[in-house]
Amino acid sequence: MRFSEAIRYRVRVSRTGPAGKLSHLEQIEALRSAVMRSGLPFIPDGRRKRPRPRLSFGPAISVGYESLAEYFDMDLAAGVPVSDLTRALSAALEPGFAVQNARRIPAFFPSLDASINVVRYGIGGPFPGDAAESLARFLERVEIPIEKAKDGGARIERIDARPLIIDACVESPGRVVLTLRFGPKRTVKPEALLREWLGPEIRPGEFRILREELLSETSGGELLAP
Repeated sequence: MRFSEAIRYRVRVSRTGPAGKLSHLEQIEALRSAVMRSGLPFIPDGRRKRPRPRLSFGPAISVGYESLAEYFDMDLAAGVPVSDLTRALSAALEPGFAVQNARRIPAFFPSLDASINVVRYGIGGPFPGDAAESLARFLERVEIPIEKAKDGGARIERIDARPLIIDACVESPGRVVLTLRFGPKRTVKPEALLREWLGPEIRPGEFRILREELLSETSGGELLAP
C-alpha cells in the first residue's frame, strides 16, 4: 500500500496511576502493543521484520508525570468509524491508559512533533498561603535563569525561562496552572520553575504534575489544539 493511501487517525489518550510511572519509550511500546492487540487494520512499519503499527508520537513526557493529553497518529489500511476505533483501543490499553478522543485527519496533516510547541500543566501541592502574591512577583522578573545539567552533570546549560512562560496562575488553594512554550534548546521542566519560585528546599514528589494540554501557538499568539 502506498503512503498516500493510508487513512490516518489522531488519538488522544490519558495516562494516570501506573501508566504515569512509565518512561516515554515504555509508553510508546505500550501504545504500539495496544494497537496490535486491538484488531484494527494497522499499516505495518516496513522497516522491521516483525510487523508493528506505523505510528508517530507527540512530545516526550517525564517519568512520574500523569497526563490527559498524550497524542499519537496511526495509519490504517481501511477506514473505521471513530466509535469503533475508540472501543477497540480502549479494550486493548494497559491499566492507567484511557482514550480521550480520536479523529480522522488528512494523511499529510502537520506532524505532532512539528506543530506542538506549548504545554499546559496543572500542579497540585502544598503552595503557601500567599502563593498568588508571590507568583505575581515572580512573574514580574525580567529574567528567570534556570540551570540544567547536561551530559550526566558534566556541563551546565543556562537558559532564561521568562520568555517561555505564557501564563501562570493560582487557580485555587493547592493548585497552580502553568502554560509554557517549549522547543529545541528552550525547554524547562515545571519542577525547575517551582524551585526558582518557592525555593530549592522543595522535595521530590511533593507536587503532583499533570500534563493537561498540548497546544500549537500560531505566529499571532493563538493557542490551538493539535
